[in-house]
Amino acid sequence: MSLTRRLTPAQHQIYSAGWQPDARFRVAVCGRRFGKALDVETLIPIPGGFRRMAEIEVGDVLFDETGALCRVTAVTGVMLDRPCREVAFSDGSRIVCDVDHLWPVTINNAVTRVAETGDIADMLDRGAYCAVATAAPVMRRSLKGRQRELRKVICRDGRFVDGRIVLDGRRQDLVTLAASCGVVVMLKGDDSIIDTDPDAHLSRRVVSVTTVVSRAVRCLQVDSPSSQYLCGEQFIPTHNTFLIGEELRRAVRLAVAHRVPTENEIWYGAPNFLQARRVMWGRLKTVLPREWMAAKPSELTCSITLVSGHRVRVVGLDAHDSLRGAGLWFFAGDEWADTRPEAWSETIRPMLSTSEGHALFVGTPKGHNHFHEFYRRGLDGGRDDHRSFRFTTEEGGQVSARELADARELLDARTYRQEYEASFESFAGRVLYGFSREHSVRPAPRADDGRIHVGMDFNVNPMTATIWQQAGTALWQTGEIVLGTSNTDEMVSVLRSRHGRLRHDGVVSVEHISVYPDPAGQQRRSSAFGRTDISILREAGFKVCAMSSHPSLRDRVNVMNRLFEAADGTRSAFVDPSCVKSIDAYTKLAYVDDGNQIDKSSGHDHLADASGYFLYWWGTRRDGQALAVPTFMGR
Repeated sequence: MSLTRRLTPAQHQIYSAGWQPDARFRVAVCGRRFGKALDVETLIPIPGGFRRMAEIEVGDVLFDETGALCRVTAVTGVMLDRPCREVAFSDGSRIVCDVDHLWPVTINNAVTRVAETGDIADMLDRGAYCAVATAAPVMRRSLKGRQRELRKVICRDGRFVDGRIVLDGRRQDLVTLAASCGVVVMLKGDDSIIDTDPDAHLSRRVVSVTTVVSRAVRCLQVDSPSSQYLCGEQFIPTHNTFLIGEELRRAVRLAVAHRVPTENEIWYGAPNFLQARRVMWGRLKTVLPREWMAAKPSELTCSITLVSGHRVRVVGLDAHDSLRGAGLWFFAGDEWADTRPEAWSETIRPMLSTSEGHALFVGTPKGHNHFHEFYRRGLDGGRDDHRSFRFTTEEGGQVSARELADARELLDARTYRQEYEASFESFAGRVLYGFSREHSVRPAPRADDGRIHVGMDFNVNPMTATIWQQAGTALWQTGEIVLGTSNTDEMVSVLRSRHGRLRHDGVVSVEHISVYPDPAGQQRRSSAFGRTDISILREAGFKVCAMSSHPSLRDRVNVMNRLFEAADGTRSAFVDPSCVKSIDAYTKLAYVDDGNQIDKSSGHDHLADASGYFLYWWGTRRDGQALAVPTFMGR
């Protein structure tokens, strides 16, 4: 199988450098969002019907090749200008996909493996027989009910011809119904044909792979054990995989070729076992051919014993002490920036010594931590046996220019550089680095709609609030409230007196004020009558927009920095010069270490927290609906 097609150019560069004296330990620093893709118009079966590939979102429920439900764990944006192929099957179905897209195929009725679209084309040119298995019945309705309906259609409209059931017309409705029962209907000429041979329904043959004009394509990842999901109205199983899978295959081949003692295992490791199992276990069972396996894969230990006696294992590194054994021949560490560094020094590295084994580390930067140190070892002037690679998301070749532009708009500059440009960014020092006295401090214009938005921190001493309004597409902080040794009732009184509006009947109205409080106010009780802080605000007549739980510190800070200055240079949040204490807080709030803990001793965190609750709410919602914070994106 041609790896030059299976892997992207960036991945192939990493792969081709492997197992050389100067690349015993390879460190691959990559931007987010790599993958393979299908045409965005491809119909994807879902419970109750179909949905276009373009409309699939993280969390959607699909079907795997067994008919079981699986969930979408990652999706890419729409990708343009990718080389595309149309794959035609013996049942008349056609799927347009990226040339690198993967399919689970059986070759010459003997070998089953995952094959890339371009390689299937090569095999067809050489006269090979390639088939894709049909899916088990999909549970959109009762299986018995669908089978009864199928029999009724066949009895009413079908006729037997040479051992086949022929129905007049190209019956797309019948194709879908039959496919949901695990039966293949072939569309030939003006007829729909069902082969009565039971074995005929076990697979569909690949008839041709032809080059077509590039289409908009998209990739998704599912959590099915096999990493497969169904596509098209004919419920065709399809697949996805990536670089580390190929590395594990090569490690097996080399272990056999070099007669490496079988006590030296081959591992895929991730920060924890659940993550390792979710990401790699299903892929591993399809990446390694069945004929290589001595027995069925062990679901309990997530390991595969090979006919050579070697073992390939999926491990979590959060409990690395329990993993110590005889030795390792190859280790692939994923999301290495999030892995405990002592897993390498105390467990993995000593085990590699027994066979002088090799290792590959893959991940996206996360500050100047141990992953950065690994990367430096492979640069010029570093260690002779290390070699480092760095590729941006754009260089990965799988993400469209429009998707990257969207990311630049949605992320602050430093986070964009880290996540998409694979840059090691230091998050030490200033917390709100997007805020600038020169560019962010401006006299506030008149608000468009007269509404007032209040970010609120419930700390007792001081209790703080920041006042915001919208003008055009920008947000403007127009005021601040700092109350020493106070409570929520007093804050309500101050807000009503400063920002309430006197109605004609003499009542002060606060209906135009929305409050975005600390989520802890759901439980905190600051009044003598046991009322919660948030209930006090609601009883006072404010519209309360309260999150159910605290967002992570990093997420909240990223949203604030993005609004003060996005990666594309856009500024969407400004502060009026009258907000002296807030300006001082935004300028001086700092970390005490490499971006993991904020210095709270200065007191600058309270006003920043108050603004943060409002800005996070605003920055992660559109038309009132919550949006995913684009900080932690799957590679």
